[in-house]
Amino acid sequence: MQIMTRTILALLTLGAALFSCNKTPSAEEPATPADPEKLLVVVNGISPYSVAYAGDSGNARAFVTALKDLTGVELASYNATEKSGTLEILIGRTERPETAEALKELGGKQGYVIKPVGEKLVIAGINDTWTALALHEFQKKVLKVNAYLAGNSLTIPRSLVFKEAYAEGQLIARLLQRGYTFTLRPTLVMNCPGENNMTIAQGAASDGQFFYFVNRTSDESSSIVYKYDMTTLSQVAKSATFYAGHCNDMTYDAAKKRLVIAHGQSEGKILTPVSAENLAVQPDITIKVGSGAITYNDFKGGYAISQGGSTFYVTDRDLNVTLSKSRTDVHTGYTAQGMGSDDFYVYFPMSGSKDNALVTYDWEGKFIRILSIPLTLESESMFYAAGNYYVNFYLGSRKGAGLYRIDPVYTYKYAK
Repeated sequence: MQIMTRTILALLTLGAALFSCNKTPSAEEPATPADPEKLLVVVNGISPYSVAYAGDSGNARAFVTALKDLTGVELASYNATEKSGTLEILIGRTERPETAEALKELGGKQGYVIKPVGEKLVIAGINDTWTALALHEFQKKVLKVNAYLAGNSLTIPRSLVFKEAYAEGQLIARLLQRGYTFTLRPTLVMNCPGENNMTIAQGAASDGQFFYFVNRTSDESSSIVYKYDMTTLSQVAKSATFYAGHCNDMTYDAAKKRLVIAHGQSEGKILTPVSAENLAVQPDITIKVGSGAITYNDFKGGYAISQGGSTFYVTDRDLNVTLSKSRTDVHTGYTAQGMGSDDFYVYFPMSGSKDNALVTYDWEGKFIRILSIPLTLESESMFYAAGNYYVNFYLGSRKGAGLYRIDPVYTYKYAK
């Protein structure tokens, strides 16, 4: 009887072992022991991993689709705030400590990082759009490379690190450079109402620490520059009342630490500089070309100027013209306003009845693309500062300026 009992127990043990060898591993249970050199994400069409995401679920869905198409494995996915697993691919800025550890690679800059941390793989940017760019990079540099994806197995070296990190993210420019189709999302940041009859919003600019607004009277007889702290959004100073015509646009000249206001309209060749430090109004400058829109870029070492939606000039720091072009975009039904720039492109906000257009050129005067800002307010001025793009809008009679941050929105799309 004892011999028969031992035999039955042995058979039961063998059966249990055979069953465990054939079952599909869960996210909590590795298919094979941890490898000291690499993450075994998919091995012979089996994966113990799941996808935990933060932010835009579309990024995660497209990634799951990509992995299924390339390996035959469809990973489970879930919001990182609702569930957790031992083996995860972390997409986006989750609250997992592994994500925080990986993002240290950026050193406080804007961008994304792809990096294994412990038994997890982190693919994350500082926001959803940077995460989408990270997923494109992962597709190109990992999923399309035989050293990582062979047959239906995906292995990631623990030493792997891919990242883009920029002190100035200039994200709209990065997306345009890569030819991606994206949208713009406006978010109201603050209001500069002006005072008394000084409520007609015109130009706006920033030095990275402060916002500057120029409001004028309806009869264009006088204007004031208002200075606001970018962090507290509180007014810290204002200029004396002065004359600058229509005040059609304004920019910040980092080299000379001054604001430059383009009078515009019939006074297109007159610019009024104002000290950014103490808002003292300086003597007018006369230039040789008409200006209703103006932007300064320190990296490029000069200004871009336009008037009436038809001209395009580039100058040096002393406003000497170095490039003269005609604008080639045709956007009927829209009114030309000011302009802004980053290190790569020049942007012209144009107001319309259904939306605002952001017409884009490069610094050589080549037309690039027209982007849409889904607001029907009248745009006035545009600038890039401290990692963000802004457009200043006129809010209407006696309401002054409404400054909106303009964020590019892009979701990763898998393409075979």
